[in-house]
Amino acid sequence: MKYIVFCFCSLLVLSSCIFLKPATEILKIKYRIVNNTALHFTNISVFSKNIGTLKAYDTISYSAINYNSLKQDPLFYGIYNEVNYARYLVLPKKNNERVTFSIDSLANKIIYISTK
Repeated sequence: MKYIVFCFCSLLVLSSCIFLKPATEILKIKYRIVNNTALHFTNISVFSKNIGTLKAYDTISYSAINYNSLKQDPLFYGIYNEVNYARYLVLPKKNNERVTFSIDSLANKIIYISTK
């Protein structure tokens, strides 16, 4: 009986090692924000980091973060005309990849942000 339990446990450990997927979690992100609208946003926060204000047709230069999915949300948050707007952002597929989040428009109290 001990032999069967030992074999079963060994097989379980070996199978988990063989079928283990490689880690593809994003650890570092280089991003910038481009405002392609005539709107002035205040209290902007991206990846749980306060950025401040973003004027019409303005661009925030590239910033790098060490992304931790347990501590930071891939979320854009900003205020325009005393209305809060938030949108989840598409994460890049590779580490250290440069990504641009572009605010495209506001319609029906929804903010549209594209990722390039």
